[in-house]
Amino acid sequence: MVITIVGCGSKEDKLASIKASGKLVLGTSADYPPYEFHHTNNGQDEIVGFDISIAQQLAKDLGVKLEIQDMKFDGLLLALNSNKVDLVISGMTPTEERAKSVDFTNVYYTAEQGVLVKKDAAASYQTFDDLKGKRIGVQKGSLQEGIAKGIEGAKLTSLGKISELIMELNSGRVDAIMAEMPVTKLYASNQPELTLTDIVVPTDQEGSAAVAVKKGNKTLVDALNTSLDKIKQNGSLDEYIVEANKLLSE
Repeated sequence: MVITIVGCGSKEDKLASIKASGKLVLGTSADYPPYEFHHTNNGQDEIVGFDISIAQQLAKDLGVKLEIQDMKFDGLLLALNSNKVDLVISGMTPTEERAKSVDFTNVYYTAEQGVLVKKDAAASYQTFDDLKGKRIGVQKGSLQEGIAKGIEGAKLTSLGKISELIMELNSGRVDAIMAEMPVTKLYASNQPELTLTDIVVPTDQEGSAAVAVKKGNKTLVDALNTSLDKIKQNGSLDEYIVEANKLLSE
């Protein structure tokens, strides 16, 4: 009887569960540099980026090891709510819609949006209105997908990985790609045939990133916020971003 009462009346403490297991399982979509991406180190593939550095510090502060699960962006919250991962860090904007199904930490990073096009077409893309009626590539399930849906006459190509969108742009199957500014800047610098336009996406459409956890885990959110505040205040975040850019330049 005692066992039955405890079992029916208890709710798992996710923070305690993570510490007991000795590991923090991260869900991410490792195709979004400089947030998270694949990098070859001494012949070995590894997932790096400033989101990954953040996750490593969070795990360290919790006294556990980090385990990374790489998957498509649009499957991350499903994996979180089915307990396949403990949290999601993937340049994810804490929208009202997403907040209906998961809880978010405080925002740890805010970025403007960028529009990437082929260099020989750059003159045709000067203002946000120039995207009307164009074929726009966006990451499936992203904030940019929502923005692009509001562009008059735009034809969207929504794919799971940014690298797939770059192939679409290079092959001429889309006219432009919309993603967060750090991502578009880095692809523009690494692909000479592409360029970042001067298009300014409306300021109310800025992207921000927060950590997502399964609903009802306040103790975990509070612990993560404490670590995130430290990371931002002591300058570690800036160091993580610089390091991510160095790895990309390799």
